[in-house]
Amino acid sequence: MLKLRRKPQPNYPNSDRFGEDGLRLYSAYEAAKVRQRLQQGGMKRIRAAAIVLAAIAFVLLVIAFQRPGG
Repeated sequence: MLKLRRKPQPNYPNSDRFGEDGLRLYSAYEAAKVRQRLQQGGMKRIRAAAIVLAAIAFVLLVIAFQRPGG
């Protein structure tokens, strides 16, 4: 019969370093959150730029295809 083995525990580098609030000073989770926040900010900027460029293209198309004389 097979024996159940314990799942290997994650090895946290600098796990012995804690701040005053009891949290680890160097946390991979915190680093991932910051990276995710930066990516979200970049995506918002890219999305806003795309909307502005689309609006400019639309205005130029409307101007280009206007009938002369109204």
